[in-house]
Amino acid sequence: MKIFCYCALVFLLLPVAFGLAADSSFDQVDQKLKAEYQQAKIDQQQQFRRLAAEKKALQQQLDEREKAIAGLKKENNFLESSLETYAEQEKKLGIRQQAVIAEMNELDGTVRVGIRDLKAIMERSLVSGVHPGRLRPFDEMLSQKGLPSMTGIRQLVENSFAEIKEGADIVTKHGPFVALDGRTTSGDILCLGALTAIYRQDDNREIGYAVYGKENDALLAVSRAPWLIGRCLKKYLDGSSNEVYLDFSGGATVRQLALRPTAWERLRSGGVLVWPILLIGVIAFLVSLERFFFLRRVKSNTDTVMVEVIGLLAAGRRQASLELLENKHGPVYNVLAAGLKFQLASREVLENVLEEAIMKELPRLEKYLPTLQVLAAVAPLLGLLGTVTGMINTFQVITIFGTGNPKLMSGGISEALVTTMLGLMVAIPIILLHAYFSRKVDSVIGDMEEKAVGLTVALVNKELSERS
Repeated sequence: MKIFCYCALVFLLLPVAFGLAADSSFDQVDQKLKAEYQQAKIDQQQQFRRLAAEKKALQQQLDEREKAIAGLKKENNFLESSLETYAEQEKKLGIRQQAVIAEMNELDGTVRVGIRDLKAIMERSLVSGVHPGRLRPFDEMLSQKGLPSMTGIRQLVENSFAEIKEGADIVTKHGPFVALDGRTTSGDILCLGALTAIYRQDDNREIGYAVYGKENDALLAVSRAPWLIGRCLKKYLDGSSNEVYLDFSGGATVRQLALRPTAWERLRSGGVLVWPILLIGVIAFLVSLERFFFLRRVKSNTDTVMVEVIGLLAAGRRQASLELLENKHGPVYNVLAAGLKFQLASREVLENVLEEAIMKELPRLEKYLPTLQVLAAVAPLLGLLGTVTGMINTFQVITIFGTGNPKLMSGGISEALVTTMLGLMVAIPIILLHAYFSRKVDSVIGDMEEKAVGLTVALVNKELSERS
């Protein structure tokens, strides 16, 4: 640095020296150079002091910067250490957050399952029919995303306790309900806990069981009670009886009662063969009525009349005995009257006449009995034919649609079972009636034969006594 300053000073003074040498003397030049040299030396020293001061200042700044850098490095190390700590804490918090989220999701699922289960219980509960709008909070909570609020959960708990409490009470009120025709009407409603609900219209036209319908949010009349059950329910509602029919199945039995087909629906499910079977039943019924009244009219106390006839014959009053029999109506009396008309004939002739009279009465007695026998045989055969056609229809449905839908196969099975049942229901009474009428006819025939023999013996004895 000094060399550079000296060289610069020499180059600066050379032109001046050469100029002074030309205009003044050497001494002046020398003094001037010395003076300038001293001035330059002073300037140099000042420059050196200034540079030293600047160097010192720079050194101080450098020291401060190094000190600051050291501090920053220390702070950086601290921050890096803190960052690692925070990263570790973040990782732990992330794991804990995932666990909490999983617990919250599980809790949300558990609460929602509980809400659905409780809603299903409420939908089957008759208490919901007494409190319309009871299921609305359930729908609102299920439609919301996220965990339900504590207010909603508290409301669910209150509904659960209310269900338990009211499920053990007997509530009688007058209010609206949906009748069997679909119209909303009013009447007496009796809820026997959560088991059975009984309704009765204001005009006493209908009485029966009701269930809760979630679609209408009201009680629905599902079945009109049969006469015997309806009489029991009416007495219970009027307070004149303590007996009542309960449905312990939670409404399933009442719904089954509502779905029970009527007699007309059962007949229609049996197909076309139902009608000939019913026709056979009607014909058999009419024939049986005719036979019943005929045989009832035939039955009489023939023994008393026979004693009177024998007495008249013994007294010789043959015409009186004949008039007595002609005033009577019945096959036995007809046979005896036919025999008395030939009382003077020989025994062989008399026996032939009586036998002929008995044979003449047989067709009247046995009338329609073969018809009943034929009807009793045809009815189950028609039922069996319906079974075959029903099973054929069932197999055709299976061939087309498979066995996946039992409802499609139920039509053929119903036809088979209904025709079989109906055929047996018609045939069994006909068989029993045929046996009963046959027994009655056999009894009358035996009575005719007995009285014919008795008349023959009486006439023969009378003839022998007259000859002797």
